[in-house]
Amino acid sequence: MRILLAGGGSGGHVTPLQAISDALKEQSDAPLSITVITDRGFYTTSKLIFAGDDTVRLKKIFCGKYRRYKSKSFLWHIYHLPTFLKNIRDVLLLGLGIVQSVIYFMFQKPDVVFCKGGFVCIPVGIAAKLFKVPLVIHDSDTRPGLTNRILAKWAIKIGTGMPSSFYPYPKRKMVYTGIPVQAEYTPITQSAQRDYKKSLGLPAEKPLLLVTGGGNGATSLNRLIIQAAPALIAKGWNIVLLAGLGKAADAKRARQDLAAEAQSCWQIEEFAAMHPRLLAADVIISRTSASTLQECANAKKAVIGIASRHLDDQKMNAEYFASKRAIISLDEADLEASKLQLIESIDSLYTTPHAAAGLADTLYTQFAKPAAAHELADLIRAAAISS
Repeated sequence: MRILLAGGGSGGHVTPLQAISDALKEQSDAPLSITVITDRGFYTTSKLIFAGDDTVRLKKIFCGKYRRYKSKSFLWHIYHLPTFLKNIRDVLLLGLGIVQSVIYFMFQKPDVVFCKGGFVCIPVGIAAKLFKVPLVIHDSDTRPGLTNRILAKWAIKIGTGMPSSFYPYPKRKMVYTGIPVQAEYTPITQSAQRDYKKSLGLPAEKPLLLVTGGGNGATSLNRLIIQAAPALIAKGWNIVLLAGLGKAADAKRARQDLAAEAQSCWQIEEFAAMHPRLLAADVIISRTSASTLQECANAKKAVIGIASRHLDDQKMNAEYFASKRAIISLDEADLEASKLQLIESIDSLYTTPHAAAGLADTLYTQFAKPAAAHELADLIRAAAISS
């Protein structure tokens, strides 16, 4: 069976493909050919995500991005020359991506296509339609993405990360699977958590804060932690910051200004394996991407979510999860005005352990979906067999 998986633009669209490919291999007795197509911009990070897995072929294609800003008028998008020219350029890139996808389908003839999200899925989905290859898609966020709204009309099945009431798709197509993440994201004992801390070279008895902006990192989130780190370390916290590729320099310079003992309490990585760090953590600060929240839910972790001010889907995710008392949601603009709010929110989860435990338990009870990857693998295999 020849299976094509597509996703790009962010870790939230690519790391789930790793979990799905693992599930597909577990479920199949027959040989599988699995190819992952991603965009050129996220190709380097995708190689890191799939590093060590020689069973998956990784390919990159061109794709375009349609820039649209709700705060701006239709005419602004035409008169604002930089935005207009970038959109024109990306229409051409989309055309190149469609050509590349068509050539791939002509020679490789996949039996089924799965699209996770990101604009790279549009040329792949168009090629699947042209070659009449069964298409399965997945929508993670509480706000349906433009790519999936385009592809939904051609998909035979649509997995959803949230309850189906959030989506405008035909009910007969939808399956509420949750978001596929690696099987390692699971609740662990306190003893196992201490072992994970030790494996990172950190003392087992001290609380650990993990800060992550996802596969691309988040410059503004990094700045917030740079400001707060000295006070947090003074209060007894260890910090692991996953800054994003090429985005660690400022944090490393700030760490050098600390005393040697304080420096040892702050680990800074551009890109590193997420699951040992997430499982070791007592509190997690993250963007409110659906995939990251799913990882935290499956691992039963206390989360402080800070949505990107530029992404409506993250804002809606933050509002929904906070309304269920499953995370603490903080506004980035408020935090930039006062770093004390972030420090106090983090420290309150340490000084009142029952609050952190309650937050983690609610997130796990309401949102954990450990079988998501296998459910989606079932949908993909069934689509290939039925074609």
